[in-house]
Parts: sequence; C-alpha cells; structure tokens
Amino acid sequence: MARRYFTPLLLLLLAACTPSANATEIAATLPPGEEPIYLAIIWHQHQPVYYKDPQTDLYVRPWVRVHATKDYVDMAAMLEQYPEIHATFNLTPSLIRQLDDFAAGAKDIYWAYAETPADQLTDEQRQFILDRFFDTNREIIGRFPRYQKLLQKRDTSENALAAFSEQDFRDLQVLFNLAWVDPDWLAVEPLATLGEKGEGYSEEDKADLFAEHLRLIQEVIPLHRRLQDSGQIEVTMTPFAHPILPLLVTSQLAREALPEIELPSQPFIYGQDATAQVELGVEFYKEHFGQPPRGMWPAEGSVAQEIVTMVSQNGIQWMATDEGVLANSLGFEGFERNSSDTVLDAETLYRPYYVQGARGEPLAILFRDVVISDKVGFTYSGMTGEDAATDFVARIHAIRDQLQQSGAEGPYLVTVLLDGENAWEFYENDGKEFLNSLYLQLSADPLIQTVTPSEFLETAPDWETIDDLWAGSWINHDFSTWIGEEEENQAWDLLAETRVFLQTFITGENKERVTESQLNEALEQMYIAEGSDWFWWYGADQNSGNDDSFDQQFRATLQNVYAALNVEAPTDLDIPITPQIAAIPNRPVTGLISPIIDGLVGEGEWARSAAYHDKLNLYLGLDSQSLLVGIEAIPSSEDEISIYFSLPGNLPAMGRAESGVALGFPAEVRVRLNLEAETADLMIVDSGVWVVRYQLTQFKLREFTNVDLGEFRNAELVVPFEDLGNLETGSSITLRAFTESQATPEKGPAQLVVPDLGTMTVLLEVTDPWGDDHGPGTYTYPQDAVFDAGNFDILNFQIGVEEENVVFKFVMRGPVDNPWGSPNGLALQTFDIYVDRDHDGEGGAALLPGRNLTLAEGFAWDFAIHAEGWTPGIYALTADGIEQVATSSEFQILTDPGQRKITIRVPKSLLGDNPEDWAYAAMVMSQEGFPSGSVMRVRDVLPIAEQWRIGGAPAGSSNHTRVMDLVWAEAGVQEEWLSNLTVTSTPQVDLTAVDFAKIQMFLIE
Repeated sequence: MARRYFTPLLLLLLAACTPSANATEIAATLPPGEEPIYLAIIWHQHQPVYYKDPQTDLYVRPWVRVHATKDYVDMAAMLEQYPEIHATFNLTPSLIRQLDDFAAGAKDIYWAYAETPADQLTDEQRQFILDRFFDTNREIIGRFPRYQKLLQKRDTSENALAAFSEQDFRDLQVLFNLAWVDPDWLAVEPLATLGEKGEGYSEEDKADLFAEHLRLIQEVIPLHRRLQDSGQIEVTMTPFAHPILPLLVTSQLAREALPEIELPSQPFIYGQDATAQVELGVEFYKEHFGQPPRGMWPAEGSVAQEIVTMVSQNGIQWMATDEGVLANSLGFEGFERNSSDTVLDAETLYRPYYVQGARGEPLAILFRDVVISDKVGFTYSGMTGEDAATDFVARIHAIRDQLQQSGAEGPYLVTVLLDGENAWEFYENDGKEFLNSLYLQLSADPLIQTVTPSEFLETAPDWETIDDLWAGSWINHDFSTWIGEEEENQAWDLLAETRVFLQTFITGENKERVTESQLNEALEQMYIAEGSDWFWWYGADQNSGNDDSFDQQFRATLQNVYAALNVEAPTDLDIPITPQIAAIPNRPVTGLISPIIDGLVGEGEWARSAAYHDKLNLYLGLDSQSLLVGIEAIPSSEDEISIYFSLPGNLPAMGRAESGVALGFPAEVRVRLNLEAETADLMIVDSGVWVVRYQLTQFKLREFTNVDLGEFRNAELVVPFEDLGNLETGSSITLRAFTESQATPEKGPAQLVVPDLGTMTVLLEVTDPWGDDHGPGTYTYPQDAVFDAGNFDILNFQIGVEEENVVFKFVMRGPVDNPWGSPNGLALQTFDIYVDRDHDGEGGAALLPGRNLTLAEGFAWDFAIHAEGWTPGIYALTADGIEQVATSSEFQILTDPGQRKITIRVPKSLLGDNPEDWAYAAMVMSQEGFPSGSVMRVRDVLPIAEQWRIGGAPAGSSNHTRVMDLVWAEAGVQEEWLSNLTVTSTPQVDLTAVDFAKIQMFLIE
C-alpha cells in the first residue's frame, strides 16, 4: 500500500501542553550509538454500564466498586514510587460515571446485602450471599483461611443455607469485601486489624471496611488528575458508552475483514450517533480533568478510516489500536516473528503513523505489540513476578537489538496496551512483585525510556501516513466478537428497530410529542445501548457465567428508551436473547424410552428419562420419533397446564406465558392441557397470539388419592418430532410447564438434546482402562473447582459409519459439562483423532502443535480431527505445512452430558469411503483458550498443578506431552509410551518430532 509523508500542525499543539522532557532531550543525554528505545505502557480501565434497579436504586453488579478498591487507585498510586516511569491510563466515561455515582452515595446490591446485619438476612439474601460472595479467584480466597473454609463448607454441604450459621454469614459478608481490596491497603489501618482478625467479625467491623471502600472510590479521579497535572501520567478517553464506533457508522464495515460474515437483517447506519459518542466522551473528560484529552483508546481498539474525521475534529491528537490492524492496513496479514517472538520487521511496527480524514487535522495512531501485551495479560501470572519482569525487559531489548541490526534510525516506540484491572487477580499477591520489579528495572535501564504517547509525539519526525485505515479491532483485527453470531445479530436488530423508532421523535412524525428533556433522556439510553459490552457477551465466543443478566440489562436499556418517550415498549424486548440457563435435572436422560400412555408415570417406564422434582414432578423422555412428557402430582385444583417449547429455526415466538409471567426463552410451540376436558391442544404463534393447530391424540390423565397429597392427577403425552420442527440428532429442545401458580422446573427451563438414534454401524470399539487420565502416569488435574474427577478419562471409543458419515464416539468417566458456554456444549475437553488412510508413511509424523507426540515408524496421519468447543477443525498436512481443510460448519460435534458421550460426525466426502482400512489414534486433552506460544489450544502441564494448569511434568521439560488420556485397550501401555522421552528445555517453537515420545496407531481388524 502506498504511504505519503508530511509534517503536521499536531506537533505544535502537543508541545504547548506537555511539560515533561521529550524523546530528543532524553536521547541527547546518552552517548552516541546508545539511543534508547521508547516504551509506552497504556493501562485500559473500563467497566460496562451496569443496570441500576429503579425500585431499589442499587446497582446489580459490584465490579465498579471492587475494582476501584483493588485496582484503580493502586495502579496509579504505585507509580508515585517510581518518578522515572511515565505511563498512560485510559479511563472510560462509563466507568467514571459510575464512580461518580458511588462517590456520591450509590451502592450495589452486594454492598447492601453485606451491610445488612447477619441476623436480619432473609433466606433470599442468604442464598444470594452463598451464590455470589465467592466471586473471586480461588487463589485470593486461599489467602484468607476462614474464607477458604467457608468455601469448602458451602461446596460440601447438602444444604448450605441451613449449614451456615449467623456468624458464618457475617464473616462471609466481611471477607468477600476484604478480598476485593488491594494488598497495600490491607497492610495498613484501618483494614490491617480487620485482616489480622480473620474471623469472628462483628457488625461494627463493617463500618470501617465500607468507609475505606468509599474513600478509595472517591480517590480514583483526583489521584489520576494529580498525576496527570504533574506530568507523570497521561489520562486518555474512550467514546461515551464504549461503542464499536465503526459499526455505528455502518454495520457493513464488519465485511471488510470478514466478507462472508452473516450480518443482522437490518443494517445499523447511524454515523451521527458515533460522532455524538465521541463528543460526549470528550466533554466528560474535560469536566473531570480540567483540560481537553489528547489521546483516545477507541473501545476494543476498533478503528476504520470512516471514524478518522469525527475523532480528529473533536480535538483528539492520537489514538491506538492493535498491530494486526496495521498489518492489514499496509496490505499483509500479520507481522512475522522469530523463535523468541521478536518482530522481524520492527521498524514498521514500532512507530506512529498518521491517518487523514476527509476533514480536520491528521491523526496520529499507535499500534500495540500484541505478544508482550498478552504476556502481561495472560501468561506472566504463571511466573514469579521478578522472572516475568525480567522477561518483559528482555523482550524490549530484543526489539531494540533487532532495530539496530537492521540499521533502522529512530526514535522508535514500543506500545504495550492491555486491560489494567482484570489480570491481577490471577497473579500472586495481586501482581505486586511483577509491577514493582518491572518499574524498578525500567527505572534503572538507560536504554529503555518510558514515555506517554504525547511525550513521544512531540519529537515525531515526518511519520508515514496510512492511506486507508483497516476496519478492525484488537481481537483478530475484525469485529466478529460483537457481530455475526445469531444472538449478536438479534441484539443488533433490536437496537436498529429502537433507533429507527427514536428517529421519528427527532426528525419525523413524532417530533412534537416529547419535550427536550424527554428526548435527551431517550438519546442517552440509546447511546448506552450502543455500547460494546452487551454484544461482547452475546453468542458463544465469550461467556461471563451470567450472560442472561447482561441480556436482561441490554433489553431493559432499550425499554428505557421507550419509557423516556412515554411509549409502551415492544413485547419483543420481553424475550431473552440469551435463553435462561437450563435447570439441572435430578436425573439426566440415559436412553430412549417406550412407556404405555395410560397416565401411570411408572418409574420403570420412565427410568431412562430426565426427571425434575419440584412441586410437580416432570419427566422428559425420547423415543425414535417423539418427545414424551410425564407429569406427576398435579393438584386437583388446577384446571390447565401449558408446556412451552423453544425450537430451532426462525419461527414466530412469544416471551411470556398466558398469565404474563416471563418464560425465560422464546417459545414457538405451546401444548395446552385442559385437565377438565382431558384434551391436549398443540398451539403455534400467529399474529402475536396463540392459535390451536390441532389436538394431540396420545394424551392420558389418571386420577389418584394419596394420604399426603390428597386428590391429584398424573398425565402422560406424546409430541411427535414433526410437530417440533422435524428435529434431528443434536437439535436442542427447551421447554417449561406452567400452571396458574407455578413453573416447572422452578429454577429455569428444561433442556433436552435429541440423542443419537442408533443408526451407526460399529466398525471398532475400544474399552479404555478406567482411571488412566494421568498422561504418562504422573499428571494431576488443575486445582480449580471447575475440573471434576474423570473429566479427562476415556472409558470407551467407537468408530462407525452411517450412510454419509464416518462417526467417532467417546464415552467419559467424568462430567461432560459446559461451564463457559461453548457453541457445541464442549468446554473442558479437547479431543484429537488422527487418521492414516493408506499406511504409506507419507503425511504427518508429529501430532498437532503442543501435543508433543509423534507416530511410530510406519504410520503418518493424513487427517487430524480437532474437536473442541470454539474452534474445531479438520487438518491435513500439505507441502506448506498443516492446513485446515474443514471448519466447524462442515462436521458435527454432539455432546450428551447425560450419557457423558461425545459424538463426532465427519462426512465421507471429507475423509474418504473406506474407514475400515484406515489406522487411527485418539486422545483427550484439556481445552485452553489462551494457550502458550506454538501450542494449539490445549492446557499446559507444569511440575506442580495450579488453578488453571495441569501438574506432573518433568522438571525443566518443554517436550512432555499435554495428552491426558490416550485411547489404547491394554493397561499400562499409555504410561510407558508417553513417558519414553529424553527431557529437553528447547523452546516449544523449536521442538521437532525427534524430541517427542512415540505412540502407535490401531487398526480395524
């Protein structure tokens, strides 16, 4: 791509407002040839707009408050100990607005429940505390012995609500809020005494604790303003509600990086809102810091050529994004690195550029080093703080060395930019050792000079200009995290519908119906709804563990737009985009059933069905063609029961039961049981109302009398799959039964996955030894409670064929659950299957990256099937290396938690037609979303297990396997093979097949 040069007026503006020494002055103090490399460290501090319940005036989440007490004050205050260190802090308006509110007396529900005297807590409040007051890293809980004991008590009690004493609850109220305070403040009064006390807290102890919380909240903005005024830090801003600016200009910009992406049905094109978001962010900054902002971190580093004018015309002089955006702006996919992760084309990355809009001054733009930034965010927490800091500094020196070797003439700037609040709870002691060691080493190093971007730009030469800035973010240099998945697109459609309606009050037919204050309130709620955070949690690519809460807040914000306009909101906003979390059955489905439909819900007939025991007992089963429902203990006073179904497809839906109660999911089909007439009507949605389609023929009631229950009825019915959308294997059915007074299941809808209906012809079955989920014999599970016994223990493996597919099945000893919400229900495990079709020795010897295994002589894989929750694929080995030949849309992964079974169907058109002649290897590992370098998404093994790391690796080893269980029938063979290697510490990227243990493949005899 062509580049051009010019000298901008920007430099004069910057020089007028920056009091500290610039890069030229600093370089002049050093001997010739010893010019420093410059380092900009930018900490991005952000929280989304949390919903504030209008009835209680309480925020529903505590994260603004507790990150203020643990991170925001401390991160800035620490710098005062290192006056040579200059850094930048980005504070978003959505964070500042809520800090202002807390500083003025607002509270969150966690705070209110913690202040409530323990002897006055309701059962609902006590349950909330049990559920939510352990919401922190387990290592932090471990720092407080009493907190750890309370966690163990909760997790091991059959009824924790009854098991916890009044003192247990009071201690938990205090300890949760102590744990979310930075260790520096815990070491001094007034909290040092509370921390030393450890347990037996009184109601009076809470006063000192929450007074300190309030003090720290009130200190955040003044501290940052003082440090900026002194010249040690620069504070930057983000547009008002943290929106993805390019997608507000036009959602079609998502296609620049991903031409085939599925976009919402209605394009969102509101550039005026993007401009308003920037203008409001600038004004908000001025109000709090007494001067205009110079720099901007666009939300999620999201940029495009289309936003340049609106940014520069609002006085912003520089902004930052990711190195992937630079690479694509210059016409290539990414920066090449050597075996030490050092960028080879360093002179291209480590410099500012300018972008020019249609109007306004040129805008400087910086691009962060993604590897070093991610090391701080995700990797260094697994090292000692001093070692991590030393590695960080060594990487900056390696960049400087690379620049000198290439003869590049500076000055050059390395930008390290990441979230400033989320990483530290994973570090020992909140990252104190790392940050102090890093700042100390940088202070003493004359060849690395920390600067703010504005300081560096004062000395800028005639930087090159990018003609067309790529439309992308700091995640994969695209916008796929916020748009493109079904849930995300549905949210964008609701956003667009609301914005179109709002426009009628701005320039259209409803302009005269509202006052200026009403319109301003509606616009503010609209801008908040345009924030990126809602879309971040939609879809399967991110999971908060509480996505339904963010969904509710998003839809409530859109409803607030209508409320501000004094208009009733559409009923579509009642329907969750993220379906309510399914209730856990008392018993899962374990197989197909064939009961006699006579109203006798006998345990024998329904023994393999799912069972939900509430005030009503609900049984859900399947045969090869139908869904079967059994209901026990229906009070004689009930006249009607309705069962609502959520089905695959895009059919008209309703979000509320006939009584007006929210269903928790969109329902396309309703079965209404008239208990007096003994009929069952199947109903569908037509023009916003339920209409009867026909009566089910297989429905039977039976009346009973019981000493305890009195008179009651049981019901059995059959709903054919063809009336539920011709469901196929792997389809999901969500349902819930409602009487006049209650829902069953009570805690959430029931969910069933249509199982494999037994059409496979088995070619091979391997019974794998029980309890060999220990790799070479020494591996132990990570310590986090999400990992359960047997998660990685394969008990049975089958290979079979259907008419069009080759089918692979794993049965596990432990749970196959989905704690992080993957698209296919597979979150903890990663399965690999290797196929050698011709036994010619040509193909892959080493397995996929990071498995650290190689095939024995005579075998070589032609295809590798990689099955996991988020990025499954099928790979082949070509002359250019490993190449992906199929994505998740081209083969099926079906998880059946009830039977602890994973079924993988691969079309014969991909693999071939003679699977009985092939050789195979199969295994399970632990899925890892943030893997080490040169490792394909599986978890590391360390000598000693940690929260998120497997234990049992040889000391000093880099070439040990990450496989937990290898399919092989004979006991002891796996352990012998996986441990047969010569330990080396060669970096993973430089390991080859000769460094790995060897395994055999098995044949179908």
